Amino acid sequence: MEQPSTNSVCSSSVSDNEILIPTTFIRHRRQLRAFLLDDEPWFCVSDLGRLISRPLDERLHNSLDADQLQSCWIRDSCGDYEKALLVSESGAYAALIFHFHPENRSIRHWLNRQVVPALRSAEHPALRPRERQLCWTDQHLGVLEWHGRLWVPFDDLPVIGRLEYPEGPGIV
Repeated sequence: MEQPSTNSVCSSSVSDNEILIPTTFIRHRRQLRAFLLDDEPWFCVSDLGRLISRPLDERLHNSLDADQLQSCWIRDSCGDYEKALLVSESGAYAALIFHFHPENRSIRHWLNRQVVPALRSAEHPALRPRERQLCWTDQHLGVLEWHGRLWVPFDDLPVIGRLEYPEGPGIV
């Protein structure tokens, strides 16, 4: 088994001998290993290629800018070290366009609406749901603030109907 060395190529955000541990996502029984490096999503090129049923070869290298690709050491599911080529979020979307197939639209939606938000919320606890109090005059209702929206527990819906609406709700 090849071991990491100090001459591996990685971005400035990852040290030469750092081993990255991926967050693995599954779509149609195919894995996509993803990383959040300096608050930017990066994806394993070989996994992305399997998802779109196309090998992402030298044509991808030639069609992307140098800052959209990096090679790093990652740990696989068995705990072994593997040298992997990673592609940035913008590079992944470019690859989906470059290797056009109608299914790639749903892959783009999946990346954009599930994978990237899951990566970011795991990294930033502040983006996780928070309990808040919604106040009308002297009445309070417990709500959940998540993704910029307020969510009301289903059991509390009858309470909402009894709330009086003065000039507007306030959040405490």
